[in-house]
Amino acid sequence: MKKVLFLLIVYVISGVRVLAAVDTVSFDNGVKMVYRNIPSTGVVSVHVWMKTGSVNENVENNGISHFLEHMVFKGTASYAPGAIDEVVESAGGSMNAATSKDYTFYHITLPSYNAETAYKVLSEMLFDAKFIPDEIEKEKPVVVQEIKRKFDKPTYDMWSYLYEALFRGSPYEMEVIGTEETVNSFTRDTLVDYYGRYYHPQNMTLVVAGDIDRKTAEALGRKYFSKTKDGRGKRYEGSAQRIYTEAHRKDFYRQVVQETGVIAFPAAALNEEDIFAYEVLGEILSGGEYSVLSTIVKNELRLASSINAGYLGMKHGGSFVFTYTCPVGNSEKVKDAILKVIASVDKFVDKKSLEKCENRLKSQIAFQRERASSEARDIGYSYTLDIPGYYHNFLNKMSGMKPEEITSLAAGIFSRPYIDLRTLPEESGKKED
Repeated sequence: MKKVLFLLIVYVISGVRVLAAVDTVSFDNGVKMVYRNIPSTGVVSVHVWMKTGSVNENVENNGISHFLEHMVFKGTASYAPGAIDEVVESAGGSMNAATSKDYTFYHITLPSYNAETAYKVLSEMLFDAKFIPDEIEKEKPVVVQEIKRKFDKPTYDMWSYLYEALFRGSPYEMEVIGTEETVNSFTRDTLVDYYGRYYHPQNMTLVVAGDIDRKTAEALGRKYFSKTKDGRGKRYEGSAQRIYTEAHRKDFYRQVVQETGVIAFPAAALNEEDIFAYEVLGEILSGGEYSVLSTIVKNELRLASSINAGYLGMKHGGSFVFTYTCPVGNSEKVKDAILKVIASVDKFVDKKSLEKCENRLKSQIAFQRERASSEARDIGYSYTLDIPGYYHNFLNKMSGMKPEEITSLAAGIFSRPYIDLRTLPEESGKKED
């Protein structure tokens, strides 16, 4: 769960942090383009982030965002089914896509001299997908197999229940991938309706990062992303926070040889006021082998083989989550140890720990500083979730963070009732019976 959120990329010159220039422009149709030049790499990464995901679904069409993500690869106005992958690979590129609760994004990374290929392919997919009936039927068993594979993970039920427990009564409680029943019910009309409502210019953020000049990047953006579309569907804007008045415990019994647990405290939704403090708190508690939790729970008390903590934030809901794996019979001790640590978190948050935290983050940043794909992803994430300040201000905020900001946030979160979930060996359940 460490570093649940993406990091900001910066240059460090002569010991002074200098933010790489990022330009934004809005096209007449509503598409927002965000550009960042990364010179001398020979590579460009083009992303399109859509402000729609499973949060815009209901029990009848749950999984349609993910299924549609598959289908836009399966034929467009200019590309026959299967042709898109061939075109991108022939241009020396790689492509992929992902669907979450709050957004869906598509990306192509390729040599800069073939940048136009990325623009053209993504534009076709997002404006002119055909949804060929035969291809829809071919893709259903593929997605159904994905759904079935999730049951192979012994902790699947526990994590699925966590979202239901945190966000019951809102679309966030549903799984992104949907169910066998919903996927098999999708028709061309269903897909075209969703595509028409939510895949429109005002929901699109075009991100271009890499070795391409500003003028060319914008010219290609205007050429391929100035199309108009009537859809006006917006991302879900309702409440998703559930309030608990007492701690909630549930056990799951599976064929496992160790115990795995989740302790989740409901927290605020993504916002630019608290996001930096959440990030620092997670880093102090579990950022590295010598973090607070690893030192105490894993190394000193030897209660767990792994332990992590971090903020799980979404557009309209959030939680601060602890996860651990431990020998059979240790879950209660691990929970008690975690609660003891967070009850006295002020002992672990001082200027020295904040300095260590900043240095760890700088080290992580150094490894990905010049990767066009990582930079485009960070930008797309921040802008699509309407928190651009997270991208632009990350290290400045980190450097100026005060201990009381962290301890105050922690006190507010950890004073709330928590959700305590555990995946235990099947034999444990039989003994209780």
